[in-house]
Parts: sequence; C-alpha cells; structure tokens
Amino acid sequence: MPAAKVEKEAWGDNHTDALIRGMIAEILARRPDLYRLPELQGVSDNGGNRINQKIQQILKKMCALYPGTEQMVEEEVQKLKGNKAASGGGTPKKRKIKAKEEDDE
Repeated sequence: MPAAKVEKEAWGDNHTDALIRGMIAEILARRPDLYRLPELQGVSDNGGNRINQKIQQILKKMCALYPGTEQMVEEEVQKLKGNKAASGGGTPKKRKIKAKEEDDE
C-alpha cells in the first residue's frame, strides 16, 4: 500500500534554519573524522584544537549569510558539551590525592 501523500509546502525561513542547524550539528558531531584527514596532519597538534577552531570559524561564516542563524554554532557546541557531561564523558575533574602519613614508631 503506498504511503500517504505528503502535501508540499513552500520553502520558508524555518526550513532554512532547520537545514543549517542540522548541517552544523552533523559537522560538529563528525569532527573526529575530519581530524583524521591526511591533509590536516600538519595542523592537528594540540589535540586538534586548531582544526576545531577553523571548523567553527567556517560554520560561523556560513551562518553570517543567513540572518537569524548567527548563534547556532555556539548553541550546538554547548549542546554537545552538555551531552558529554550528562553521559559522563568529557574530561574528568582532577582530584587531590591525600598523602597518607606513615607512623614512624
């Protein structure tokens, strides 16, 4: 049985915003794949931070072309950070180790 026919609607700003947000989320989620590109090995020092910064810079330039989307990159980065913290991922906090005093008796 054929699927129900979906009524076509005109493309609106809300569709553009959803597409841009989806593109940002997908690119940010797949950064580790980009870090492994052989052409980027020369700039992959510091845990890929330079690549990460360039990715975000390019995404922000893309968003600048579409009014109302300028904050999407920062919002998606914060979502990813929140997901890491909620799942227990991310960098663990350093804990002080108390030195045990030995009794010299």
